[in-house]
Amino acid sequence: MSYKFAAEQLILSAESKLVALLDSRKESLLLYFDTVKRDLFIHARSPQTRDAVIEITEAWEDIGENQQSTLQSLYITDNLFDVGQKEALLYAEDGSAYSKAHKKYHSFFRNLAAEHGYYDIFLVDREGNILYSVKKEDDFATNLLNGKWQDTHLARAFTMVNKNPSVDNAYLTDFEKYEPSFNQPEAFFATPIHRNGEEYIGALIFQMPIKYINSVMQVSAGMGETGETVLIGPDELMRSNSRFHGEKILEASVHSKTAAKALSGISGIQFEQDNRGVEVLSAFAPFNFMSLHWAIIAEIERDEILSPLRVFVSALALSVLVGTVVIFVMGYFLALDIAKPIAAMSSMMNRLANNELDINISVSERKDEVGHMAQALEIFKTNAIEKDKLQKELTYMAHHDMLTGLPTRQLITDRLQDMTKSYNKEHFPFAVMFADLDNFKTVNDTLGHHIGDEVLKAAARIFQEALRDGDFVARIGGDEFVLLFTNIQEADEAMEIAKKLVVSIETGLKLVSTTIPVTLSLGIAVCPDDAEDTTSLIRHADEAMYRAKQKSKNCCSR
Repeated sequence: MSYKFAAEQLILSAESKLVALLDSRKESLLLYFDTVKRDLFIHARSPQTRDAVIEITEAWEDIGENQQSTLQSLYITDNLFDVGQKEALLYAEDGSAYSKAHKKYHSFFRNLAAEHGYYDIFLVDREGNILYSVKKEDDFATNLLNGKWQDTHLARAFTMVNKNPSVDNAYLTDFEKYEPSFNQPEAFFATPIHRNGEEYIGALIFQMPIKYINSVMQVSAGMGETGETVLIGPDELMRSNSRFHGEKILEASVHSKTAAKALSGISGIQFEQDNRGVEVLSAFAPFNFMSLHWAIIAEIERDEILSPLRVFVSALALSVLVGTVVIFVMGYFLALDIAKPIAAMSSMMNRLANNELDINISVSERKDEVGHMAQALEIFKTNAIEKDKLQKELTYMAHHDMLTGLPTRQLITDRLQDMTKSYNKEHFPFAVMFADLDNFKTVNDTLGHHIGDEVLKAAARIFQEALRDGDFVARIGGDEFVLLFTNIQEADEAMEIAKKLVVSIETGLKLVSTTIPVTLSLGIAVCPDDAEDTTSLIRHADEAMYRAKQKSKNCCSR
């Protein structure tokens, strides 16, 4: 039983660890692709990129005919720098308008590629002419619609953008071997460039190498001696290098049940035999980003997972043998010393069962197992005394939000019912405010739930600081709060309090969510002006809050 339990625990631990590693790799890759996409949009819309396309296009047209042969001669054939280092040439000294424009913009794009890890950056005009590239490889100055490289995935990326050159359009190709770049696996990310945000003038294309993906997928920390993570394309070819088998990108294929499931959109973890016939634990999930539909797999050999069991079995067998002998010998002597105290303990238990909590459990002075049992009885006695205290604590936890410490919906509903009853007797007006944080979901989705939690706690503190004697605040779910303000003389006083709360939230939450503004939409209901019963007051405040949101957010409404 111990062996079986230990094996199950080892496998469960390995599954949890493998899924966590898989999710970590997946999130890192998604973040990388999303960062590249945002970087592409930023630079496609920048004035410098727009001006570069306009000036280089004009210089291209000034060359007249044979732009390809002229520019390739200047920047490739006659370029004194070695192959693979052609981008070191800032400009050709031919006095042409093209070289002047190249000198003006080349350093910017070369530094952009180097700093962000892009292999190459292209500027392409509407007719498909590669006006500019950083690396100056054989595709420079060619035409992607009718030139030598018209059948490549670079041309495909441009064509997809060229067909739909809207401002927010972008197209990402899968990794394929690209002949001009020494036949290495490359992907292309393309988006249109516009003059004044309207006139389509060309395309900006980033050439993305496989290097970063490999750096993520080949991290060995936590993978043991046999574990690895790989990416697989829809053609079942690997999109990352194997940790153990060298260069396998677009060469080695993976035919497995887990790969097929992941490519069909299913996530999970199971044992199966890999391509070598070795049984492995394989965690799998789909990886989708724009046009990419891959599978990501993390696996480790079963033998490595269960290797600690060999040591465990030896230690278990020895401990069982020794323990059996010791228990047999000690049991005989202990039996002689246990019978009488056990009888006394039985009597004490009966008295405790009858709620006689003043008994003296003298056996607790013993240091053996019987003494431990007596100590347990002391604990039972203490627990009985503190039962009422514990019940109160549990009641408090049941009616208070664990994150902010504020009361929950039930508690504030009860409070509001008491206030409406009190108003019917004493006629003291009060205000109900329904509060909802604006942009809270965006904070959670973009900055993470830990920042969202800090926003909620900060908002709760701001609400509490605004309370006066007799006022009340509760969190009723998500980013929604209800506040009760007593001793309201007139509706305008409630509106002033609400406006101060809106300002306090906007100011206070800037310190927590620095990049995404979190504001407050607040709905107000005043008793008796708006309603006199609990349900109507809450409904009126809720409806007023939605009017504030529809109006402009960051405001209050009644």
